[in-house]
Parts: sequence; structure tokens; C-alpha cells
Amino acid sequence: MITTDILIIGAGPTGLFAVFEAGLLQMKCHLIDALPQPGGQLAELYPKKPIFDIPGFPEVMAGDLVNNLMEQIKQFQPGFTLGETAETIDKCDDGTFIVTTNKGTKHHAKAVAIAGG
Repeated sequence: MITTDILIIGAGPTGLFAVFEAGLLQMKCHLIDALPQPGGQLAELYPKKPIFDIPGFPEVMAGDLVNNLMEQIKQFQPGFTLGETAETIDKCDDGTFIVTTNKGTKHHAKAVAIAGG
């Protein structure tokens, strides 16, 4: 069983940035994503497409944004379960959660954040 402070369902830009914010608060994160790599739709569908609505960047390529987010969170050493879909979320008596994926991987977390696209 994988144990973490915050389990983030979705490893797209929102999920990746959540790792950064949680890391600043010294919380350990683990991400689950159905895709085989982090970055969500940016990485899967259009990594070479320019994006114009990211604060502080008049223009940034989608793939570059994913790379920058991955570099930004590296210091917090998040875990990843990729190529799996979260199927069930069960609340334990102590208020924590068990999330099980379609491949049977179990994750135990104090909190669950859903960052689906």
C-alpha cells in the first residue's frame, strides 16, 4: 500500500501545481493518472501547442509548461501511479482514505484532491 499525506487524482497541470503548494507546507503527495505520463492533456494531445493564458507567461509551449512544472516539484519528491485509474475511495474510521485503482493498487492518504481535467 502506498501511503502519503495528500493523494492527488490527476497529474495534469493542476495536479502538478498542487504538489508544489502542498510541498511548501511540507506535505508529501502522490499522484494517480490514467495516462502513462504526467502532464495530462498538455502532454498527451498537444505538447507543441502554444498556451496564452498562464499567469506570467505571454506564451508558453504546452510541453515546456509540463517540463517546468515537473522541475518545480522535483524538490518535493512526489510519487506517481501512472497508467491506472482511481476506481474507489473509501473513508476509514480515523478519517483517512483508501483509494484503489483499476489495477488493484491501494493508496492510503490523509486527504484526497481530485484534479481531473
